[in-house]
Amino acid sequence: MMIYNHLAKLMEKHKEHSKEPYSEVKKYIPSVELKKIPPEKALHLLRKAGYDINEEQSDEIMEFIYIIVKLTLKEFFTSD
Repeated sequence: MMIYNHLAKLMEKHKEHSKEPYSEVKKYIPSVELKKIPPEKALHLLRKAGYDINEEQSDEIMEFIYIIVKLTLKEFFTSD
């Protein structure tokens, strides 16, 4: 839960200073289409795992996870 709190603080700080969330970060994220988990299912899974979060927090966590997945796919499946 400590990692989530730190991430939430960083995301909130970024939102305060940016008109578009993740604007400078987006250029590093590959445009890979992923099949996304429905928001209500993601919330259910996170709550089942023991996280006491609301829908907005669940959406932010899932967005972060999708970014990590895209970056990981880029790292492993592109040649330098």
